[in-house]
Amino acid sequence: MKHIELSDAVYAALQRLAADAHATPDEVLASLLSVPAASSEAAEPLAAFVVGADFQNASSSDDKYLALLGWVAARHAEEFGEFIRGQSRGRRYLSMSREEILEICRGHRAHQIDGTQFWAVLNLDAATKRRFLGRLLEFIGYRDAVVDFVCGAIGLKNAARAMRFTALVA
Repeated sequence: MKHIELSDAVYAALQRLAADAHATPDEVLASLLSVPAASSEAAEPLAAFVVGADFQNASSSDDKYLALLGWVAARHAEEFGEFIRGQSRGRRYLSMSREEILEICRGHRAHQIDGTQFWAVLNLDAATKRRFLGRLLEFIGYRDAVVDFVCGAIGLKNAARAMRFTALVA
C-alpha cells in the first residue's frame, strides 16, 4: 500500500464521490483510472464502460446513446432482439431495420447501431432516450442502481457528473 498527499479540497471531493457511490476512495480512484479495484467484487462492466474513455469522448448525446445501445446489444443480443419484437407498433425507438422505423414515421432519423443489425431512432430528446434506455436495461435485468447511473449519463454536458457512482459493484 502506497500513500499520497492530497489537498484538503481534493480529499473532500474524493470522500464525497466515495460516499455517494458507497465505495472506498481507493475503489473510486481505481474506477476513474481504469485500474481493477482492490476489492474482491467485480466492478459492473456497463458502469465501467460509461466512465471509460470511449464513452466519455463521444461528442453528442446521440453518439453516447448509440454507444450504449451498441454495448448492450453486443452483450445481450438475444434479449435486445426480444425487446425490439415486444415494442408496441406505435412507439418503436429500436428496430431490426431502417425500413421498419420509417414505416412508423417518415420523419424519424434512424441510424444503425454500430456492429449490430439493429437500428435506433435518434430524433428523441435526452429525457426520452434516458427513459427508453432505462426500460431496455430493466428488461434485460440490470440492477436499479446501474440503470439510474447509466441513464443519467445520457445528455450530460459535464463529463465529471457522469463519473459519479463509478464504483458500482456486482
